Amino acid sequence: MNNFQKLVEFKKDSAFTYNNTNAKIVFVPDLGARVFCEFNNESLHRLDIENVYTPNKPFNNYGGNNFWPAPEGGMFGFNYDGDRWLVQPAINNEPFMLKSISKSSAVAEKITTLQNRKGTRMKVKMQRVLAIDNAAAIVSNENIKNTFACTVEDKIDILDETKIVDGLLACWTLEQFNASDETFSFVKVKDPEKAINFDFYEHPGERITYKKAGFVYKTDGQKTGQIGIKVSANAEFVGFYDLSKNLLCIREIVEESTGTYFNIADNAQPNGPYSAADNYSIYNGNKEQGFFEIETIGAAKINSGILKGSTLKSRTTFAQFNNCEDLKLFISKILE
Repeated sequence: MNNFQKLVEFKKDSAFTYNNTNAKIVFVPDLGARVFCEFNNESLHRLDIENVYTPNKPFNNYGGNNFWPAPEGGMFGFNYDGDRWLVQPAINNEPFMLKSISKSSAVAEKITTLQNRKGTRMKVKMQRVLAIDNAAAIVSNENIKNTFACTVEDKIDILDETKIVDGLLACWTLEQFNASDETFSFVKVKDPEKAINFDFYEHPGERITYKKAGFVYKTDGQKTGQIGIKVSANAEFVGFYDLSKNLLCIREIVEESTGTYFNIADNAQPNGPYSAADNYSIYNGNKEQGFFEIETIGAAKINSGILKGSTLKSRTTFAQFNNCEDLKLFISKILE
């Protein structure tokens, strides 16, 4: 029994599960409404099953596809108590409730209170809608063994009046995978050298390889790094490929998140909360973490200086290629 199967068994009375011939998905409301997938009998996401069994860490980083309120840092960051990095209970511990299910979809939601670094408290309703979907069009004509896809729609409604001078908020979806020397992230985007926001950690340097129609970022889980993809760059999608498994993942925002984009970065944001505007991000963990993340980011809905909430709809497609050479050819074809 692999870790994914252990998770399904452990959460069978509280989670939503979906199965088809090649894929299995579990949607777990009391793990922050995270989504985990198995494809061809192999667990796809990073999954810390021991943390699932014993959820008592300052940050219960279970893995999977996770719903996160932005920003992380800066004056309005949700992950700081003064200068101390802190994942507050509303994010770390409080469960979602499974509100409805069908054969191929489920809805989870919760009402909670978030507090930002400034001390502003926001009463919010957070909702995730999971639905099985068609694979991304880019893989439809490829010689591929199997594909499957799911869409997650995240929504935050602010239930009391919050002025933007007191806080910002947006949906942020972080999808986490085990890293190795064979895992590479990529972005399909025009003018790639102008598309990246480096306002996170130190510049990744040679880890970035520019192509004509995008770039590749070596995400091997060996050195902490993160990049954003500017909204203005109009990226088509982000993703990763794993040469050891002949596996491709594509993440795309399938409905534009309308509103105001702002700096989500976990740093001091010396130029203020509006100093960056990204709708995709890629995180590379360090040796201790051993994972990387493919992320989508929404915008804040603002009306006359009042923060209203945020929505973000993202589709994740997985595809298994017949061999490593076919996968390399596909990446070369879409980026060159």
